[in-house]
Amino acid sequence: MARTGTNISAVAEFNVSVVLDAIRRRPGGIARGDLVALTALSGMTVSNVCRRLVDAGLVTESVLPAAGRGKPPKIVRLDPDGGFAIGVHIDPAVVTYVVVDLAGQVRDHVSTHTPTVQHPARVVGEMVVTIEKLLDESGVDRSKLLGIGVAAPGPINATTGVVLNPPMLPNWHRVGLRGSLSVAMDLPVLLEKDTTAAVVAELWFAAPEASRDFAFV
Repeated sequence: MARTGTNISAVAEFNVSVVLDAIRRRPGGIARGDLVALTALSGMTVSNVCRRLVDAGLVTESVLPAAGRGKPPKIVRLDPDGGFAIGVHIDPAVVTYVVVDLAGQVRDHVSTHTPTVQHPARVVGEMVVTIEKLLDESGVDRSKLLGIGVAAPGPINATTGVVLNPPMLPNWHRVGLRGSLSVAMDLPVLLEKDTTAAVVAELWFAAPEASRDFAFV
């Protein structure tokens, strides 16, 4: 079931997310009229959001060849090269780094041993070095980097962005990962518990008609 948006201007950014998600789930493209039906937004709101996404280089629009009377519809498609992100999965044994495009496809990846250090600054330092090397080797346009997502063992403090004291990472005590990594890379950083991130991935790659209700074990 698709998410639906709202026409209240105060949540315009949420509407952008809703429309972009609907476009992403249809790699073959989708007409604006179908977006209106899927998102429960007004035609004007969908048009304004699509215009913003095109201007940002995140989607493309094309007009279908005329097939009879009436104005041919505009088809909106996600541009996978319109943006990139860094993903980091922290495991007790290895840390996996990936570069993903806007469609969520992995463009490059590397794994390293998980740091077992006493000082949090060294953790962040090692991550920055690895990310910088991965970006150089992947060849992606750095100006299109949107941010970094980190999946870490819990418990974490989602408000402060701190990895508290994971049982399987005994030396990782109160590591201020989100803020330190954001400052070091000059990018927005999202820190999430690994199990929650896995659930989000299931939702992200689910087919458009798939149920949004499931249990994750």
